[in-house]
Amino acid sequence: MLGPDSPLLLILLVTVSAVLLLAVVRLRLLPLRVLCGALSVMVAMVGGIATTNYYYGYYTTWGQLWADFHSTTTGNLGVISTVSASPLGSGHLSWVNLPGQLSGYSRPGLVYLPPQYFLARYARVRFPVVELFHGTPGTPLTWDTALHIGQVMDSLLARHLVGPMVVVMPSINGPGHDYQDCVNGNGVKDMTYLTRDVHADMLAHYRVSTDPFEWGLGGYSSGGYCAANLAMQNRDSYGAAAIIEGYFRAADGPAGAALGYNHQLEVANSPLYLAERLSPDSGPIPAVWVAAGTGTSDYRPATVFAAALDRIQQVPFIKLNDARDRATAWSAVLPTALTWLWQQLAPPDLRVLFPVRTQAANPIITLTIPTRPSHHGSCRPATRTSPANLLLGCGSATHHKTKQPASRTVTRA
Repeated sequence: MLGPDSPLLLILLVTVSAVLLLAVVRLRLLPLRVLCGALSVMVAMVGGIATTNYYYGYYTTWGQLWADFHSTTTGNLGVISTVSASPLGSGHLSWVNLPGQLSGYSRPGLVYLPPQYFLARYARVRFPVVELFHGTPGTPLTWDTALHIGQVMDSLLARHLVGPMVVVMPSINGPGHDYQDCVNGNGVKDMTYLTRDVHADMLAHYRVSTDPFEWGLGGYSSGGYCAANLAMQNRDSYGAAAIIEGYFRAADGPAGAALGYNHQLEVANSPLYLAERLSPDSGPIPAVWVAAGTGTSDYRPATVFAAALDRIQQVPFIKLNDARDRATAWSAVLPTALTWLWQQLAPPDLRVLFPVRTQAANPIITLTIPTRPSHHGSCRPATRTSPANLLLGCGSATHHKTKQPASRTVTRA
C-alpha cells in the first residue's frame, strides 16, 4: 500500500514534479505553463513534507494523518498489532483512556502489561513503570507501528535482559495542531497531565509501584525533550530518564510555541539550563541516559547537557550514526534504553525475583568540544569550563570514567 511513509510515494512525487517542470519548458501556451509551474511547486512542497515524514516516521498510515489533522479529539488513532509470543507468553498491548482530573485533559494512550503481570504467583507484585513519549507531530500509536514496543519488550523479557515493567504511552499533545510537548504554560497543562494525572490513572487501575523512584521516562525526538524536561523539573518523581534524539532548549522545538515564546518560560523549561544549575546538594536527581545522532542539529546541545550532568552522575551517551530514517535509529537503540531503565528502576527484591543475564551497558564516550569564536560575545570567566560556555564553543569537556565499556556506535540493522 502507498502509505505516507512509503518510498514509492516520494518517487511518485518527484516524477510528477519533474514532468510538470518539463511541461513548463515545452508548452507554448502561457496559461498552461503558469499552471504547470504552480502545480510543480505544490507537488515539490508536498514532496518535502513527505520526505520529512519518511525520515522521522511520524505517520505510517493515512488514517493517522487524517485523525491528527482533522479530528477534534485524540481518539483511538489506529489498530495496534498483536504482540509477538514468547516462551513466557506474550504481553498485552492495548488502548486505554487516561483522563486527567487536575489538568482537565482526557486522552487515549497505550499500555503494555508484561506476561508476568497475569501470573498468579506474581499477584502481589507491584511493577516498575516506564512512561514513553512519542514525537511531534505523532501519536502513541507510533510506538507500536514504527518501534514495535510490544515485540521489543517480549523479546527482552524472553532473553532475560530486563525484568517485567509496565509501559504507558500517553499522548503529549492535544487534538489537531495543539502541540504542547509536555509543558505547563498559559492555558497549557501538559506537564500536570503527564506527571500527575497519568500517574493517578495508572495507580488507580493497575498494579504498579507506588515508589516514584521506580517510575522512569523515555522518549524520542519531542518525546526525548519531554523525558529530559520532566525529569529535570520533577526530580523527586522519577528514578531515571532515557532521552533518544531529543532537543534540550524549549526554543528549539514545539515547546517554544506552546509557551507563547515567553523567554522566561522557555528558560524554565530548557533541560540544558536546568542541568547546568544542578549541584551535588540539589537533592534527588534521576539517572539520565542520552542517545543522539551525529548528523542532527541537537547533537551538540545533547553533548553539553550530558557534560552538565556529568559533574554529578555518570551519564551513558550513545552516538547514533545517520540512518536512512530516524525511526530506524530509534528502533535500533530502544532495546538498550529499556535494558538500562530496568537496571535503574528495579528495586532489590525484584532484582532477586527476576534476575537478568547481563548488566545494562553503560557506554561512555569522551567529548572533546573544539574552541571556536563565540558569536554571542566573549565567554564568561569561570574556574572551570561551564556547559554554557561549551554550547558557545568555549573550552572543552571530557568525560573521564573508569572501568566502563567503550562507546558504541549504533548503525542500521
